[in-house]
Amino acid sequence: AGAVRKDLDAAEMSAALKSELRARIEAVQKKGIDAKKRLLAGRVDKCLNVVKADVEQALADGKKSLVLNLDIGADSKASQKVIKAVQKIAPELAFMGVSEEEAGSGGKALCFAIVPDSVMKETGLKANVWLKDVLDAAGGRGGGKPGNAQGQVPNCEDVEAIITNAESFANDAVAV
Repeated sequence: AGAVRKDLDAAEMSAALKSELRARIEAVQKKGIDAKKRLLAGRVDKCLNVVKADVEQALADGKKSLVLNLDIGADSKASQKVIKAVQKIAPELAFMGVSEEEAGSGGKALCFAIVPDSVMKETGLKANVWLKDVLDAAGGRGGGKPGNAQGQVPNCEDVEAIITNAESFANDAVAV
């Protein structure tokens, strides 16, 4: 749409016609953005159901930490919904979520972590240190507080490697 707009601006035609065409381009862009938002909302709802089941299984297995590959895109608002759901179900569980913008694309990936105070005191695991270790290994950046942190990897070639690294770091910290 940006290229079409530039072509339109460079074209010689009446100002009224240019204005009308710009409005049409904006309307098409708005429809595309709205459709993308609806699609993401559906993905987030499905993801929340999976997260709830996985968290409940982790609790049943007696785990103190959990790392999941999520399908919420690189949407930080969706990550907050996941965090709230995890905290509601398992307030004593250290959790990290990893989500690619488009699954398997090798593009941007979002990573976020929460560590409850009780787990922090018991094990020394801190969300910002956990996240930094995981993102540094993958070429990403992020930060936050000991209880809550998030960041991104601009070009994520291997999400599974990030998850494996996150699980290893958490298991080492929780096992202490």
